[in-house]
Amino acid sequence: MAKGFSEKQARKIAVEVLNILIYLHELNPGVLHRDIKPSNLIWGEDNRIYLVDFGAVQDKAAREGVTFTVVGTYGYAPMEQFGGRAVAASDLYALGATLIHLLTGTSPCDLPQQDLRLQFADRVNLSPSFINWLQKLIEPAPEQRFTDAREALNVLKSRLAIKSANKSQLLPLKEIINNSGCGINNHNETVPEEILGWNWGAFLMPWLWMWSNQVWCGVFCFIPKFSLFLAIAFGAKGNEWAWKSRRWNSIEQFKAHQRGWAIAGILIGAPTSIMLWVRAIAVLKSVF
Repeated sequence: MAKGFSEKQARKIAVEVLNILIYLHELNPGVLHRDIKPSNLIWGEDNRIYLVDFGAVQDKAAREGVTFTVVGTYGYAPMEQFGGRAVAASDLYALGATLIHLLTGTSPCDLPQQDLRLQFADRVNLSPSFINWLQKLIEPAPEQRFTDAREALNVLKSRLAIKSANKSQLLPLKEIINNSGCGINNHNETVPEEILGWNWGAFLMPWLWMWSNQVWCGVFCFIPKFSLFLAIAFGAKGNEWAWKSRRWNSIEQFKAHQRGWAIAGILIGAPTSIMLWVRAIAVLKSVF
């Protein structure tokens, strides 16, 4: 894989590799890959991520006392793996180091370290929650990382604050906490960048969308001369207003809710609006 990946691309890689690791680690017996690195990831033409080269896997034989030659690639494999003590969290470390390489364009071997921790935050432009998540993956001690791939995936999807064993590396929590429901008139809170964008559900069905999202200024859409203006305003600002107006469990929940409204807007709101416009034009023609 090439360097210079965006946060969105890195998140996609992380999610798909973690799903692979969940499958491998939860087999009976569990399987460790032990050599995750950029050259062992393939971004397929079907837009899926593939983890290849299972020549270094460790499975039931390791648990039965068979001695293995130390495997792994320097910079990506954690210290315990070079000591012959690979665990599930070792694959998580390798994934973290791989993502950092893709984001910075610099091999982990060439990054500075402090207390055995890779220093990369000053080389990337990422959301604080994602930086904290990556720092958790590459903790030197395996017990300080996520307990397993499933936990790492759940935390990544929630995009909320992560407690770090290294307090000095933890970014200010006020930048990454879930601040939904802070109030639509609260201009001091920053809306997560991930949710910004056009809201099709709010644009196409403002008269219904406002109820579940608790954006009560939508009542003005029932006033004919305000309806078009408000629909455009809802499309442009709907995500921000909805985030601030009610409490959401996570960004993923918020985005899923808005996707549902977008689908409803396309299937119901758009045809309804077209029929209303056709009817309005017919009335105007009959009058004039």
